[in-house]
Amino acid sequence: MVAEINKSEKITLRDLIKTIIVSGATAGLFLMFFRIATVQGNSMDKTLADGDKLVLSTTLYKTEKPKYKDIVVIKRNDLPVKYIVKRVIAVEGDKVRIKDNRLYINDELVHEDYINEEMHTDDLEINVPEGKAFVMGDNRNYSTDSRSKEVGLVDCRSQIYGKVFLASNNFSKI
Repeated sequence: MVAEINKSEKITLRDLIKTIIVSGATAGLFLMFFRIATVQGNSMDKTLADGDKLVLSTTLYKTEKPKYKDIVVIKRNDLPVKYIVKRVIAVEGDKVRIKDNRLYINDELVHEDYINEEMHTDDLEINVPEGKAFVMGDNRNYSTDSRSKEVGLVDCRSQIYGKVFLASNNFSKI
């Protein structure tokens, strides 16, 4: 006895092609606005760990400016690692001062529950100019960031690649 297959149960080549096209279009749209990245290193420890997968919005900063505490991926062709992950600490118009290992923004002491350990660094004072951001890693004692000449202030338009809004291993910390 041969079972008869209903027309609705048949998977046709046309259905397969439609599925592939819809899947491809969906993936293409996703990649127009978002990127996947992987954390390399420990400069963001406590918040992000080496190997964490990140979902970035690559278009958000085309319409708005970075804000204090945003976690961003910065593109730097001049560094050994092309992409670095840091936290925005200050934006244009802000005054950053580090005195006796304490961070002040616009002369107010900043309490940071997200940093890995107490910071040990040189004193610093800088005013953030228009279009720039001051960024730091959450693992302050092991982060190359805006405190160093190597990274310095970050250009918001040309160097910030995207804003992190999801991380694979610790969604609650972002």
